Amino acid sequence: MPKPHRTRTARFKALLTALVLAFVVTGASIYSGVAGADRFDEQIDDLQDQNSSYQSRVDELTAEASSYQDLIDKLEQQINQLQQAIVANQRASAELEREIKAKEAEIEHQRDVLGQSIKAMYLEGQISTVEILAASRDLSDFVNKQVARNAVQNKIKTLVDEIQQLKIELEQKQRELQARIKEQKNQQAELNATQDEQAQLLAYTVDQKATYNSKINSNKNRIAELYRQQALENIRRFGGSGGQLGGGGYPWGYAKCYWTGNVDGWCPNYDWAVNGSVYNWQNNGYGYRNCTDWVAWRVKTTGGYVPSGLGNAKNWDDRAPSYGFTVSSTPREGAAAVSNYGYYGHLMYVEAVNGDGTITVSDYNRAGTGKYDVNVISPSGLNFVYF
Repeated sequence: MPKPHRTRTARFKALLTALVLAFVVTGASIYSGVAGADRFDEQIDDLQDQNSSYQSRVDELTAEASSYQDLIDKLEQQINQLQQAIVANQRASAELEREIKAKEAEIEHQRDVLGQSIKAMYLEGQISTVEILAASRDLSDFVNKQVARNAVQNKIKTLVDEIQQLKIELEQKQRELQARIKEQKNQQAELNATQDEQAQLLAYTVDQKATYNSKINSNKNRIAELYRQQALENIRRFGGSGGQLGGGGYPWGYAKCYWTGNVDGWCPNYDWAVNGSVYNWQNNGYGYRNCTDWVAWRVKTTGGYVPSGLGNAKNWDDRAPSYGFTVSSTPREGAAAVSNYGYYGHLMYVEAVNGDGTITVSDYNRAGTGKYDVNVISPSGLNFVYF
C-alpha cells in the first residue's frame, strides 16, 4: 500500500505547487498592474506639478509684461507731450527769429533816415548862418528850423535805441527758448532710451512666457499620451474593442468634444459637452460620456441615486461611505465596480454576477473615446459600491 500513499503525496505536492504558482502569477499580475498604475500616476503627477509651476511663472511674466507695457505707454505719452512742446517752442523760436529780422530791418531803415538827416544837416552846415538867416522869413523861422532838425535827429536816435533794445530782448528770449528746446530734446532722448529698455524687457518677458507656454503644451501632450496609454491598459485589463458610439441607451452618447467639436475621436481631458457645459447636472454634475456619468445614469435608471460629491472614479470607494453607501470586495448586481488603476481610475456598472464568479459590466470611456462597452470580467482587484 505504500505506492498509493506515495501517489497521494505526489498529487498533493503537485496541487500545492500549482496553487503556489497560481498565487505567484496572480500576485505578479496584480503587482504589475499596481506598478503600472503607479508609473502612470507618478508621471502624470510630475507633469502636472511642472505645469502648475510653469503656469505660475507664466502668470508672473504676464503681470511683468503688463507692468512693462503700462510704463511704455506712459513713456510714450510723455514723449508725445514733449514732442508737442518742442514743436510749439520751435514755432515760437521761428516767430522770434522773424521779429528779430524785422527789428534789424527797422533799425537799418531808421539808421538810413538818420543818415539822411545828418547828411542834410551837413550840407546845411556848409551854408553860413547869415545865408540861413537870409533864407528865413525871420529869426523865429530860423530858430524853428534848427529846433525841428534837432528834434528829428533826437527822435530817430531814440527810436533806433528802442528798436535795438527790443532786438536785444528778443534775442535773449530766443536764447532761452533754444535752451528750453535743447533741454526738452535731452529729456525726450532719455525717455526714448528708457522706453527702448522697457521694450527690450517686454520682448524678453514675452519670449520667456512663450517658452513656458510651449513647455506647458508639450507636457499637456505628454499627459494626453499617458491617458491614452491608460485607456489602452483598461482595454487590456478589462477587455473590449474600443466600444460603441452612443451605445447602451445613454441619452448623451453623441455629445461633442468641447475642444474639437467632433463626436468621434480623441477628446482632450475627456471634455465632451452639451450646450457648452462639460458637466451633466441631470446626473449631479459628472462629465458627459465619462465612466462616472454612465454609472450615475445607469444607477438612476434602476431607481438608485448617486450624489454629486464622489469625484473621479478612483475616489468613489473612498468617499461613498461618508454618504451612507456600503463598499465591499464582493460584487453585486447594480453596484458600481471601482478600479483604482490609473490617474482617474475607472468605473463600471455591474449588470450581472455570473455563476462562474465572473461579472458582466457595462461602462463608458474605457478606451478614452467616450464610447459604450460591455464585457465579462473577473471581479478580482475591484471594489464595489452598493447603491
